[in-house]
Amino acid sequence: MAGSSQESKKLKRIHAVDRLSVLPDSILHHILSFLDTKSVVRTSLLARRWRCLWKHVPVLNFIQTSFPNLSSFTKHINKVLSLRFQKIPVGSITFDICGDKWGGAMKTFEKIMKYADSHGGGLYHLSFVDDKFQFEIGGIADVITASRCNESLKTLILRRCTLKREFGWRFNLLTTLELCQCRLDPYPVGELFDPFANLPCLIYLKLLHCILYSSGSRVMISGLQLLDLQIECLNFNGVYEVTAPKLKSLCLWSYGYDFERRLPILNLPALDHANIRLGWFVPYRNAGSKEGNRAFMKFLQGLHNAECLQLRFNKMMDRHGEEHRHFPLNRIKELIGPESPPFTRLKSLRVRCAGQQKLPSIHYEVIRYFFEGSLSTEEKTVQLELVNEKRC
Repeated sequence: MAGSSQESKKLKRIHAVDRLSVLPDSILHHILSFLDTKSVVRTSLLARRWRCLWKHVPVLNFIQTSFPNLSSFTKHINKVLSLRFQKIPVGSITFDICGDKWGGAMKTFEKIMKYADSHGGGLYHLSFVDDKFQFEIGGIADVITASRCNESLKTLILRRCTLKREFGWRFNLLTTLELCQCRLDPYPVGELFDPFANLPCLIYLKLLHCILYSSGSRVMISGLQLLDLQIECLNFNGVYEVTAPKLKSLCLWSYGYDFERRLPILNLPALDHANIRLGWFVPYRNAGSKEGNRAFMKFLQGLHNAECLQLRFNKMMDRHGEEHRHFPLNRIKELIGPESPPFTRLKSLRVRCAGQQKLPSIHYEVIRYFFEGSLSTEEKTVQLELVNEKRC
């Protein structure tokens, strides 16, 4: 019985391999494109059908953590580039390194880009990830433009890099840009720093946990074609502006005791949806300064074109039992004047609270401030919700 059971399992495994092997090459290439290149090469051992399949995959995902040392990682890259079929273009590249002591990282990256340029030149996706905060974006961009891949590049993801000037490297087709844990350092000091103004086709922009050194410069985030913007935990103590005439969706997360001072000035005339997440610990015992309350009010006014607005407040605490009166939305009550409320299209307001035992009460004047000026004839909705941190 035991022997027949083992034979049955073996037949099932063989049958599973056969079912996968009969798929068209295009589908198998798509499946393999989600794996790192080392794993893709290993599939050549599965069966004769797979022996040369990896050489046709148009995606190269070089992940250094898959190797015991830099030497083996470099040898792997050189071998893959030399054994791939010469007529197969490279459409996507991921270069993920831990380059704190790897002086040849940029040379290796340059070799990969030259290879992509000489094999079709149709690179549309590039991800450069450095876990040791080593390289400048300018140097990376110079390598890209030298290979002419910038002429076809549509998606660019950079992590732990430094930007000391605007994106002015002729990325004329770039539609998606993601900067994660990068440092934006305006140079020269004192001038307008608008790093994304020279990207004519930019539609999606993500700034995740980036550090911005203003150095006395006026900072602006703009894009003429920008539709979707996500800013998460931008470490910046100064005032910056967001100007995008076509932006439809804004996701903004700002944390800290003085979250009001970290909020940008908004100029978003076409905004439809806004998801705003504020504060990690709001100092209710101080109830917010008047200057901070005015900054918060000005920020809300910048969202006046939104149809759907979600505001989330995290870990709101109060040592004196006055969380309702000092709730951030209630702080603007004293600033509401007789002029017409700015929100003219608002249909839905969702307020989410994390770190509280019960929902705070929002003053009627504040709710009216959001909805009284709306010209929409549709039913207005207000939703208050307690959320668990593990859920979001």
